[in-house]
Amino acid sequence: TKRWEAALASDFLMPYHSNAFAALGPETVMMAATPELCHRTAERVLENRSRWAEGYFGVTHSICHLIQTLLPVDACADADFVPLLGWLLARSDFEWPDSRRWDENWLGTSGHNWYAHTFYGFWMLGMYFPEFTDMERFRALAPAYLERELAILFEDDGWTKEGAIGYHFFAADNLLEFAHFARQSGVVLSPAAEKRLSQIADSSWRLLAPDGDFPVFGDSVRHGKYAGFHARPDNTVGTHLRRIAARFGLGDGKYVLESLAPDWQTPYRGLLPDAGQNVLPAYRSLDAVVPASVDTVLPKSGYYVMRTDWTPAADYCAIIAGTLGPRVTSHKQADLLSFELYSRGRRILVDNWYGTVAEERDNDNVRMWRVKTEAHNTATVDGADQVPVLREFLMGATVVPTVDDWRSTANYAYFSGVHEGFLNLKPNPVSAHRRKIFYLRGGYWIILDRFTAHGTAEHDYALHFHFATPVRLLADGRAVTSGDGGNLLVVPVPGADGTGLLADNPYPIDGYENPKHLSYARRVGGHAIMATVLVPFSGTFVPDVSAALAPVHEDLRALDAGVATGLDITIDGTRDVYVDHHMQWNLPWRCGGYSGEARVFHSRGMA
Repeated sequence: TKRWEAALASDFLMPYHSNAFAALGPETVMMAATPELCHRTAERVLENRSRWAEGYFGVTHSICHLIQTLLPVDACADADFVPLLGWLLARSDFEWPDSRRWDENWLGTSGHNWYAHTFYGFWMLGMYFPEFTDMERFRALAPAYLERELAILFEDDGWTKEGAIGYHFFAADNLLEFAHFARQSGVVLSPAAEKRLSQIADSSWRLLAPDGDFPVFGDSVRHGKYAGFHARPDNTVGTHLRRIAARFGLGDGKYVLESLAPDWQTPYRGLLPDAGQNVLPAYRSLDAVVPASVDTVLPKSGYYVMRTDWTPAADYCAIIAGTLGPRVTSHKQADLLSFELYSRGRRILVDNWYGTVAEERDNDNVRMWRVKTEAHNTATVDGADQVPVLREFLMGATVVPTVDDWRSTANYAYFSGVHEGFLNLKPNPVSAHRRKIFYLRGGYWIILDRFTAHGTAEHDYALHFHFATPVRLLADGRAVTSGDGGNLLVVPVPGADGTGLLADNPYPIDGYENPKHLSYARRVGGHAIMATVLVPFSGTFVPDVSAALAPVHEDLRALDAGVATGLDITIDGTRDVYVDHHMQWNLPWRCGGYSGEARVFHSRGMA
């Protein structure tokens, strides 16, 4: 009732793409509805008749949802629906002529969440109210439009081409619900559409971090930060994913959800509502199945995750390596080869989030800096972005990275990816930035950044790290976090390091993490190699770490570290040797008392 009263006192057109009453959610409306609240809602809508045509795309959809929720509620009198229907017709008359003209000029060549959110609303309008003149025609949007959108808006691995977590669910939730109600209305979906729906559902839990939330990739925020959309007890990550697991029978998804939150309780006793049904019995009866791998790869979307395990105390690293630049990826940012990292379940290295929406900004830099490459845990060359950022949601080039190696074994995980985004540097381009990440499971990460310059001109190479925890930069260039739980020691390897600088977030926002910005910069001519060891630990006991370049001998000669990087790493008395070959060729090598022919070698991980 308090939430409903708050909605009555707020702008009825907020939150964006919805309305204050639909945002309450069907559970709140059905439990709290009284004749007085229903009548006051109708009066509030009628008082704002002059604004019925206003709002962002998708308002038609949200009005349909509101009416759909109120129709079975006995407390709502028939007369209270008259203003709602008037609002629906006025808004749809305004929204349809605009949305029907969206094309490649406006939203790109491969679809957009705008389509999924808006045209589903028109289908609802046609299905629920065919008596209104010209509305029945919108029934044609299922199955043809629905199946087309499923085919082009999502990658084959089930993730949205727009990349960002929040927008994945924004589009996926609409289309999953659209398909559900279409089936209930007698629409038969093709086998290909049903398969894609299952892929979308199955991908939804695979990026989960130890705290039960998602990494902030692209234009996302941490769950619960957008007032209005997430202010309901049923609208949490865990509850949402349990609905999906129940509807699609995802036993491995249930295993992960139960591992991360074993004490979870449904917010409504005995109920897990989903599209008008209680799916709690289906969820309870679902067998939990251990996932086939502790790691995750969504190769078409370019997401790679390394974990210790599926527990809340896990080490975790999620890497971004998907195509950057087409308009359909408008909710991505210039963040190729960036990552987010947890130590012992604690969120350490993070993204800088979305930034405030245009309507709420006093300064566009607050948003635009967050899109830039330096605002991510990746590398820049000469301070440039990986692609030119022309304006919000529009980049001036397309970069398609190559992931040439991905390994997930019991002892280690390994990622190797490269992009050509710095070829746009004039007059001295850099042909490639290659990043390799080796994770000794339960141990530490090794990060190698290799820059291939097109000539001998000097460049400023810089690595960027963003900390959501307290962090200190030490005199020797190392950085260490502090606080309860997991922490992280950052060890630049001498000879493959840079000058450290720790700075505050330049554009802080209330409610955001506003992470500290640590950078390591070096200016050299031609190629460069930078090596960093990230060592997780618990509490205040900082491990004793030494890390040094180790010569790699091959062809009876010592190779440059940019050809093959050898590292000698000792942590609390345990010594490891690591070798990583960067060239296309390889021959037998010797390093630190070990020998072999493998392109990648770790003395413990590959023993």
